Amino acid sequence: MSSNYTLSIKSNYKNVCIPVRALDTGHAQAQAQDIMRALAADELKLLYGTHKKSDLSTLFEKLAFNTYNHNCCDLWLGTAVNNYPCVYLFSKRFYIKDIILKYLDIPKDRLTAKCKCKNKSCINPYHFEYHTTRNSKLTCGDTKLLLAYRSQGTGVNQIAEALNVHRSTIYRKLKNERLSSGSANHSRS
Repeated sequence: MSSNYTLSIKSNYKNVCIPVRALDTGHAQAQAQDIMRALAADELKLLYGTHKKSDLSTLFEKLAFNTYNHNCCDLWLGTAVNNYPCVYLFSKRFYIKDIILKYLDIPKDRLTAKCKCKNKSCINPYHFEYHTTRNSKLTCGDTKLLLAYRSQGTGVNQIAEALNVHRSTIYRKLKNERLSSGSANHSRS
């Protein structure tokens, strides 16, 4: 059985209340910390009782109880900018995918999430592919596979065909990997 709480979070002297459904007080407190991190809030208060549900509270509930399905898109029905789901809080715009990454504690400064389903309105975390840059054609898994192929002596054309990208993408990625590993070696010396 679950209980209803209200999370009152504050940032830049502005307050927002978000309803939270949790299994117990410990679960509610853990959710409150995750939500606070996701929304970059300064302080929080967790209160008993309910508050009016919103698209954002529904998102946090789905994340907390992991009610997403691998096979189906979960479309954002709230505000969108250029078809990218977002929400406005504390006089700022927050993109929903960024909120999800922060809630799940995935370092956004190193990874960008793109949907495999190619639907900009989809917010299902199971549909996310993680790329190292916004315009990257290769996922992090693809990059590891590329490096494994290359270490075995596989040719660039074969790797490009296997990963379904142009060979120039492979050359560029290999060059960037060499540069980043070279700078890592310099910083150690």
